[in-house]
Amino acid sequence: MEKLRYLEIVEAEFDKQPEAIKEYLFGDDYAESFCLTLENLTQLQILHLSIESPTVLSRSQLPSNLKKLVLFETVSVISFIAELPNLEYLYIERACFIKNELCLSQSEEWCHEDITFHKLKFLKLLKLDISRLNASEESFPLLETLVIKKCRDLEEIPLSFAYIPTMKQIKLIRCRNESLEASAERIKEEAETIEGCDCIDLIIKESVVKSKADVNQACACNHWQLIRQPQTDRVDGS
Repeated sequence: MEKLRYLEIVEAEFDKQPEAIKEYLFGDDYAESFCLTLENLTQLQILHLSIESPTVLSRSQLPSNLKKLVLFETVSVISFIAELPNLEYLYIERACFIKNELCLSQSEEWCHEDITFHKLKFLKLLKLDISRLNASEESFPLLETLVIKKCRDLEEIPLSFAYIPTMKQIKLIRCRNESLEASAERIKEEAETIEGCDCIDLIIKESVVKSKADVNQACACNHWQLIRQPQTDRVDGS
């Protein structure tokens, strides 16, 4: 267990504490009992989690040593996640945000300017339906990398991201939104004006449609091994 990186669990009791758990939870009853178990895993640093109910996540106590959190198809309670004191990596995919934690109404905005992720260095947002990202430089004082992928309704990144002194990279992948790209350009230019140098690496990627000839050529070059599998989105920065 000392070198364990990922562990997928159906039902188990922990005799030793793992460093990473890859877990997908569906159904409130099991999710709640599992999250209560997580609280006792004080050495846990990496967690992949999918929980349908926001009430389960909000009243759970995730381990304070958690450094990397990946949320899939989860109602994200940002104020609760921000309470993790050592969180450095946050990946949110196909999640919805809530306007009010009491009524649990869905929001099209990330409205959490008053919340701070004190140690967060990497933030990736994938396939979110939000149109606005309301955050200030105080929200992410140590952020280094921002990745936004397939968030086609997102209109812009706040200019305040240019004032984050640790900011090194902004990556936009298949967002297909000119206003979003323009806002990223403004951030890069503003940061350059402030620092006096090109300090933010801006990467904009669009999907590449290969011709049939290109596909045939690639297959011919790899005729000895052809593996066909569905495309999946990676959890890292790409």
